[in-house]
Amino acid sequence: MIRSLYSGISGMAAHQTKLNVIGNNISNVNTYGFKASRVVFSDVLYQNLSTATGATATTGGTNASQLGYGTKVGSIDMLNTISSGASTGRALDVYIAGEGYLTVQPEAGANRYTRVGNLKFDAEGNLTDGSGSKVMGIPIDADGNPILNPNGTLPIEDLQAINVTPAELEKYTGITIGKSGEITGIRAGDPEFTKASGNTWLSGITIPAASNYTGNVTVDIGTMVGLADGAAEEAAINVAPTADVIGTLTLTKAGGTYTLATGLTSKDDDATPLDNPEGSGNYGKATLSSSGILTFANLPGLKIDTTKLIGDPTQDGGLELGAIEPDDFTSVVATVYNQGGQVEYLRTPEGTDIDFDATTDTSVVLTSSTGGTLTLDVDATAFGDLVTDLDTAPVESALVGKIETGSDKPEVLGYLAIAKFANVDGLLQDGNGYFMESANSGTAIASKAGTNGTGGTESANLEMSNVDLSQEFTDMIIAQRGFQANSRIITVSDSILEELINLKR
Repeated sequence: MIRSLYSGISGMAAHQTKLNVIGNNISNVNTYGFKASRVVFSDVLYQNLSTATGATATTGGTNASQLGYGTKVGSIDMLNTISSGASTGRALDVYIAGEGYLTVQPEAGANRYTRVGNLKFDAEGNLTDGSGSKVMGIPIDADGNPILNPNGTLPIEDLQAINVTPAELEKYTGITIGKSGEITGIRAGDPEFTKASGNTWLSGITIPAASNYTGNVTVDIGTMVGLADGAAEEAAINVAPTADVIGTLTLTKAGGTYTLATGLTSKDDDATPLDNPEGSGNYGKATLSSSGILTFANLPGLKIDTTKLIGDPTQDGGLELGAIEPDDFTSVVATVYNQGGQVEYLRTPEGTDIDFDATTDTSVVLTSSTGGTLTLDVDATAFGDLVTDLDTAPVESALVGKIETGSDKPEVLGYLAIAKFANVDGLLQDGNGYFMESANSGTAIASKAGTNGTGGTESANLEMSNVDLSQEFTDMIIAQRGFQANSRIITVSDSILEELINLKR
């Protein structure tokens, strides 16, 4: 009786474990990358009631008679079958169409492996998975090619976290993942300058690849203008260095309309006032933007920020803003437009005359207040003569050419590393879709996707769970019946023991 009780109890425990495994499988039926498990039962110890005997001359052989002690859980195996990919429409979701795992690090040095490729870039430019772990990749060379050993593999410890500088990341569009695990982004090609006809002193313009300049480029060489030092309203006034205007700025406001007092003159002809009798005001119609910027139709080089005015332009006599004066040095100024359509001025160092050797210098570097640069590639002799003649024949503003955005081109930002193991069934599950190495899994070896027996990568897909729901329901019913049958063994054994006890009465 004791043996049958033990068999029933061990059977119930084993079937309870199987039900636990089935429950975990069913609960993860919609978990991306989940691998189902199965329970394998094994029988336990046996008692030999009689041993086997061999045949003799007069009798035949007999088999052994054995009584078992029930069942136990022999193993819980992970089913590493590969499921199909589910389309997500998101470019940084990745599915491994074959064997292999992505390598991630929840913290430095703690490698984990996963089939769940819901990837993203964080604010620091790190490529991470859905749990925030850094995704490890294969190092790349200057041309974007993966750096691997001659056999196409790489030890896990040689992988690097995939990172793109945030300032650079902002310049990319259409970031996606290719079949070999390459992460590519589209960025505008290097800007290209097309020189206009004439201007023999200019051979071209060198534009930094990071530049966002576009459209026509105008170059002025000579004396520029600026707001006189000490002007009380200096923060409110923006005067283009190429503006052809000098004189005192006096702003008035009456009935909601702004005007400038007369008296401004041309920089090149200070004897002739720039009075404009037509339109509204002496210098053309005044326009006030929604952000408080005041402009005048016939003074395109002047902007007044009315939100930064210190005084009151409605007072008698108006508000004196300061004076626009010519510089006392010679400059080179390039007028360009950025991609937002805003004007930007790049110039030689302010406060210093052009420093140019007409026999050896072949370039003039211009900078802007925002840090942008342009380099004028010039003919040394022709440009030298131009600078020499400035005192007698000031150079007019000249359209020198046009900047256009280069053709878009894909660039490699990194390569995913696909890890493979000698025995994937030996991996340990660690939650969050992660797996860990074990003593029986072997050491991970990284490769490029689609090589050395690994699967290729497919963008905009995630691997589905490999749980077969119909099979799980079938197994659940069988496990339930097995549990009930084993509990019945205990009940019957208890009844027999009760009968034996009652015989003594």
